[in-house]
Amino acid sequence: MAQEETPAEVEVPKKKGKLLIIILIVVGVIVLVGGGIAAWLLTTAPDKSKQAHGEEGAAEEHDDEHPPIYEKLEQFTVNLADQESYLQTEIQLVVADVKVQEKIKARMPEVRDAMIRLLSSKTAEELSQPDGKDKLAGDIRHELNSVLGIKKDSEGVKKVLFGALIIQ
Repeated sequence: MAQEETPAEVEVPKKKGKLLIIILIVVGVIVLVGGGIAAWLLTTAPDKSKQAHGEEGAAEEHDDEHPPIYEKLEQFTVNLADQESYLQTEIQLVVADVKVQEKIKARMPEVRDAMIRLLSSKTAEELSQPDGKDKLAGDIRHELNSVLGIKKDSEGVKKVLFGALIIQ
């Protein structure tokens, strides 16, 4: 009887050991395959996004060739057209290239005059509208491009950014 109990006890640990080894091998294979798929997806994702975007992806690449060029204007404080309030603002411009930046610096008295005239023609009510600041930014961009003699917006001042805009 002692002999019958011994083989039964010996067989049970062997089955558990084999089962444990098989489970570890399966888990290892799953981890390796999953890691390989993840690495493949991470390395091929940028190529697929460029193909999906087509020309938009190429345009974004072209814009990223050089960092944006900023030109900071002096702070403006003007009385608004309603004569009851005033506007204080700091403006930065995103320009197309260094040539436009140099034109702005060379014509700074004209730029300041155009800015003061434009800003003082606005009312507090206009600027307080939900799209008032966006309209003001568009007006500034259009006015500065005309002062600089630039007909296409993409070749002159591309964007107007407000560092501060206080209406009192």
